[in-house]
Amino acid sequence: YVLGNVIEPIGRDYLYSELVNPIFIKDGDNVKVKVAVKFIDNQTKATQVSQYELVLHKDSNWKIVG
Repeated sequence: YVLGNVIEPIGRDYLYSELVNPIFIKDGDNVKVKVAVKFIDNQTKATQVSQYELVLHKDSNWKIVG
């Protein structure tokens, strides 16, 4: 789940592969996450790695809030 437009959709034909070295840091009621995500490009079959720094918050579910 994502709050508003905090992150943009990828907009490509990627297949999720795996998380790489996620680092979780507690910050008050939130959790900061630094992570790389591996995707497979369905057209070229190449591996695409994207890096993210996210802020997560839990209400009824975990949400990306920043």
